[in-house]
This record gives sequence, C-alpha cells and structure tokens, in this order.
Amino acid sequence: MKFQVALLVAAVLTFGSEARILVKRSFRDQSVRGYLTERTCWWNEICKEEFQTLFRCKCPLWSYCRSPGRYYNAFCTMTGTGYIWTQPDRSWGSAI
Repeated sequence: MKFQVALLVAAVLTFGSEARILVKRSFRDQSVRGYLTERTCWWNEICKEEFQTLFRCKCPLWSYCRSPGRYYNAFCTMTGTGYIWTQPDRSWGSAI
C-alpha cells in the first residue's frame, strides 16, 4: 500500500508540471451587442470581423463564434476554446 502511494506521489510530481501545458483555456468577450444582418452563419463562416463592433451573423446554437485572439477574424466553430465572442439573444426582432 505504501509503495502504491509513493508511486502515485512520484507520478504527480513528475507529470504535474507538464499537465499545465496541455490545459486548453478560453476567454469569453461580451463587448459586442448587435448584428449587421439577421441571418444565421454557415459552419466555419466569419461571424465577426476584426476591429468591427457588430457581428456579421449568428452562429448556430451548437457552435461558438471563436477567434485565436481579440484582434483576429472570428469563425463559427464547434471548438469551445480560444477567444469566444458571446453572441446576444438568439431570437430575432421583437414579439408582435
């Protein structure tokens, strides 16, 4: 039993520092509040252009508006890591 605990501690100490390198992180930005057009994006289409204050289109519910950083074009992808642009309400227009 003591050998197993010692082996576990040794493994954590050996691989613990390397595990931090493999962690994928994301950052969510909610600064953009509107849309240029009322339409849904295609998969892998540009949903937000760099330095623009409005989204070009809405990503489908199963995808994210994602870019590699704040000052890059963002595309609709299923990957939830990187710089995620949170898109506002998914219902178009107002109720009549």
